[in-house]
Amino acid sequence: MKCPFLPVRFLLVLGLSLVCGAAWAGGNEVEGTYRVGNVTDLGPQVRVTLHIRLSNNTHGDLSVLQVALHEAAPARKAAATAAWAQLQPRKVTTVEQEFVISRREYERWSRGGSPMLEVTFQQAGGRAVTRTIVLHPSRDRRAQ
Repeated sequence: MKCPFLPVRFLLVLGLSLVCGAAWAGGNEVEGTYRVGNVTDLGPQVRVTLHIRLSNNTHGDLSVLQVALHEAAPARKAAATAAWAQLQPRKVTTVEQEFVISRREYERWSRGGSPMLEVTFQQAGGRAVTRTIVLHPSRDRRAQ
């Protein structure tokens, strides 16, 4: 006896597979939030401490090779770099990092703009992948 719902189930499973595959291919492996800690006025620049929470949305470890904070304008140049070790699968890693950025970039954040991290990590097969992560303001009071 044929099941009339088999084609519907097949299409549903196929659709979910495509959505999940697109999320991986689209660079959603890592997401992040931030909170600004200490701020020091350096004239045309500002030293900020960022409390960053990165979430690994994959099923495997990601070894972070390099992290660069990018300024949005004008040339999207790297403000500073840092390095982390591992992002465990389906876990959140919290780090605190000091960066020196332009006053203009800090003011952009103050008006609702978001910091951008460029993260290079190594996947389980040894392949290095670089992704840009737009950090969103942290809503978690425990991070403060």
